[in-house]
Amino acid sequence: MYYKAFVASLLLFITLCAFRCDKDSDYIGNDIYTAEVKSITSCAKFYACVITNGDIDSDLVDNNWEHGGRTYSKAFVVQNHCEFPTRLKTGESFRFRILKKQPRNNCQVCAIGILGAPSKKLSVKVIQ
Repeated sequence: MYYKAFVASLLLFITLCAFRCDKDSDYIGNDIYTAEVKSITSCAKFYACVITNGDIDSDLVDNNWEHGGRTYSKAFVVQNHCEFPTRLKTGESFRFRILKKQPRNNCQVCAIGILGAPSKKLSVKVIQ
């Protein structure tokens, strides 16, 4: 009798956990992208980046960003720059996933923005 109740409880627990365990729930899609840092505005640590590998929805990125005399497609500003690794410098590449949740960077410096930056922003989770 106790054995049946234990097994039933265990099966119920596993079933409930299976519906609640969604590893990718924090991310938009399952894709991993590669990007290169093109510009860093040091006073506010704004990172302007260009995707170099990965097929991304064109609505998520700026496809006509001019910087340094060149025009780039797949450009974006890192929206969650407070969590972005400061070890990454201009010209370096990194792999990332796109986060669903937007950051709560609400300081006045963050609100100023940067002139000449890509028009699109992405919250990212750096993988490498």
